[in-house]
Amino acid sequence: MEEMKEYIDMYEGIQPPHLAFYGQAIRFNLESAIASVQFLMECLEATNTVEDPHSLTDPILDSVQNILIHTASLSKYFWPISKGINKVHKKRAQNLRKAFNIKDSSAIRNKELRNHLEHLDENLDNYLWSKPIVGNIFPAYVGPEMRRDEVPYHFFRAFFTDSGIFESLGLRLDIQPIINELYEIYRGESRG
Repeated sequence: MEEMKEYIDMYEGIQPPHLAFYGQAIRFNLESAIASVQFLMECLEATNTVEDPHSLTDPILDSVQNILIHTASLSKYFWPISKGINKVHKKRAQNLRKAFNIKDSSAIRNKELRNHLEHLDENLDNYLWSKPIVGNIFPAYVGPEMRRDEVPYHFFRAFFTDSGIFESLGLRLDIQPIINELYEIYRGESRG
């Protein structure tokens, strides 16, 4: 890789014909996230008509989590964890952000989200062992956000339908800006 430094610099981390490979990798995560958004919308609409709306709790939470997992994977293409030898990862990411017209302030950049989902097993251990878990405990919750009083609330996965907030182990995310950005990238990719 060291002998390729000149070419890595010249092509800004991606040789032009190789952009198609990155495009395919990005397309997979993007389309998977969009499919989950569409399924989420169908489930949320169905909660008004199904006999038991609680039967849709897991499908709704699974859809939200799938959206966020694919978003976290997408984020790695545009903001890599390491710079790489000869800064190849950093240059590739800058090139891709330019090619896909993605701003540094993009909602999909959220490293807190990425770290939370990539290390969910460890985060769960830390959350459950860091303090006594007492109060209101919700392994899975979909519905309006409830008023929180002095009694602690603990959510493994929750989606608050009135605010569009996803909460997991104390991390709260407004998913609408993420969904908006996914569609913006998707529209831009389908034009390009």
